[in-house]
Amino acid sequence: QWKQLENLYFREKKFAVEVHDPRRISVSRRTFGQSGLVVQTWYANTSLIKSIWVMAISQHQFYLDRKQSKAKIPSARSLDDIAMDLTEMGTPKVSKLVTLEAKNQLIMASNGSLISSGSQDSEVSEEQKKEKIMELKKKEKLLQEKLLQKVEELKKICLREAELTGKMPKEYPLGAGEEPPQVRRRVGTAFKLDDNLLPSEEDPTLQDLESNFIIHQKLVEAAKKLASEPDLCKNVKKKRKQEYADAVKKLQEIENSINEYRIKCGKKPTQKSTLALPGESI
Repeated sequence: QWKQLENLYFREKKFAVEVHDPRRISVSRRTFGQSGLVVQTWYANTSLIKSIWVMAISQHQFYLDRKQSKAKIPSARSLDDIAMDLTEMGTPKVSKLVTLEAKNQLIMASNGSLISSGSQDSEVSEEQKKEKIMELKKKEKLLQEKLLQKVEELKKICLREAELTGKMPKEYPLGAGEEPPQVRRRVGTAFKLDDNLLPSEEDPTLQDLESNFIIHQKLVEAAKKLASEPDLCKNVKKKRKQEYADAVKKLQEIENSINEYRIKCGKKPTQKSTLALPGESI
């Protein structure tokens, strides 16, 4: 009978019903918990066991609601009252199962257990419930902090990709009503110097001039890429063209210094800038 029920629970493939039997008295000194407790157990696959557990809880809830309604409703009842009660009993009981204080019941999330209000473990279970809630809140806070950190990392990666491709990726996380940031594409102006630019012992002065020429040659190439970047405003484009012209002029001056030094040392002059740059740049 439902009034003898102590607990309904399931764990993985096991479903059990604990019933209090006053006729059954334990005589063992090693018995813990309530005496006269009979446990009936069934085994099946997990989905079937969970379905049986849900149906058993619903059936028990129906018994509690019916018992409560009998205590409130007088003996003489109309058909309308009966129909209204049946309608209320047919509503989903999920909210009632979650509202623990309303029905003095506890559903343990760890193993799917139902502990009735008459059980001796109700006080202990309330303490376990509070500890479990505190533990879950701590985990939730840690997960939220970790999520925010990962979102910031994703934003930085998307911004870097947008600077390289000129288009913001769709994976960029946006809040409610937030617009994606406008990012301009970076121009590839990085360059690598050769390893043979170190001054040699043969002629350090000439080697310094040659090294300076190669470095400025790379700077001219970078300035040209910046000046030829599309979608620039008029002022920026004009400024970059002027910087490119100044870099070309500086490169020509360095080459003139190299040729003067070579002639002074009895060597032939060179024409490196005319070979490295287009004719219109010169």
